[in-house]
Amino acid sequence: MPCVLLMAAVVCGVSGCASVRQSTTTVEKLDTAQRELEEQPRPQVDMSQVNEAAQYFEEEDNSLSAMTAEKFGTRFRLACLKMVRLDPNEEVSLAAFEKGVELFEQGDFEEAAKELWTAAFRWPDSPLQEDALFLRAEAFFFANQYGKAQRAYEKLLKKYDSTRYMDRVSPRLFAIAQYWEKLDQINDYNELAPNFFDKTRPVFGTFGNSIKAYRTISMRDPNGLWAEHAVMAAGNANYIRGEYFEAADFYDNLIRNYPQSKHLLPACELNLASKLLMYQGPKYDSKALEDAEELTERLLTQFGPQLGDRREALLETQNRITEAKAERDLEVAAFYETKKNYGAARYYYLLCINDYPQTNSAAIAKEKYDRIRDFRANPPDYFSWLKVVFPEKI
Repeated sequence: MPCVLLMAAVVCGVSGCASVRQSTTTVEKLDTAQRELEEQPRPQVDMSQVNEAAQYFEEEDNSLSAMTAEKFGTRFRLACLKMVRLDPNEEVSLAAFEKGVELFEQGDFEEAAKELWTAAFRWPDSPLQEDALFLRAEAFFFANQYGKAQRAYEKLLKKYDSTRYMDRVSPRLFAIAQYWEKLDQINDYNELAPNFFDKTRPVFGTFGNSIKAYRTISMRDPNGLWAEHAVMAAGNANYIRGEYFEAADFYDNLIRNYPQSKHLLPACELNLASKLLMYQGPKYDSKALEDAEELTERLLTQFGPQLGDRREALLETQNRITEAKAERDLEVAAFYETKKNYGAARYYYLLCINDYPQTNSAAIAKEKYDRIRDFRANPPDYFSWLKVVFPEKI
């Protein structure tokens, strides 16, 4: 028993020494960390503003009520101060707006844009905000910073769908889109190459942003004076670049939504050209060919007197479309013939002969039909795989 007690005393003594050493080391580390924190430079922050920031967050979210200014980290304090500065304030907004207008009239457009930004967001959802957002976009426009101007106009339209400045926003966006489109035609910019130096261009996608500006006009102001011009310009821009699917989409939009437009005739003609260029042959989808046929008939019936010499070319195009449709039936018939489904092949050969008798495909179909006229239709053998699994005994 004495030995056991002696062993327990030794163990307790060792454990106590280790605890004392561990406690001493921890205290030293804490003192070192405290000195390092005191030596680090701290930002000069007005504690009254910090307390206001804390109060602001407590009012917005009761879950933060337990937090105090002493518990905020440095970044969180700065975020709180930022939120306080953006707190709605009518007087600050009016002062910034007046200063922005004054700078705008003096021609200092970049500084005016900064003040107008402050005016817009220090008094949100007010008539002054709409005025400030519009003048800010105008400041960027006259400062020749068209990328920022486009985004500023779009921000205005997003916030105020029926803004009273719509009749001034649309021509501005149209002018920007025209400039970027022509600039891209001259320089052929890479859409993925960034632009860091020319403030008149967007950072990425000069041509893509021009089309976006056209589309913004047509979507935000569909009944305005500039909508049909924007749709036609976007279609033409894509047609010149060889983007026929996108061009046809814009032309279809104009034909469908602006039947009284002065662009209707050229839109129909260019749409017809786009559809024909989209068509890839008898083995592919026939939608573009069917649309082209419908456009041809519309042009001949609705715009006959206005076509002039182009009428003969349009009639030739109509014949080409008929020939292409006959080629599709001929292709289907040939497919069934290769599969030895002669009944279906004869049906499509006759379809081609009867529906398109004046075409070259009809003559070819007549020759092939006569060759397989008496062929028996071989039904498909759905169980041919059984012959491989169970071969016939010799």
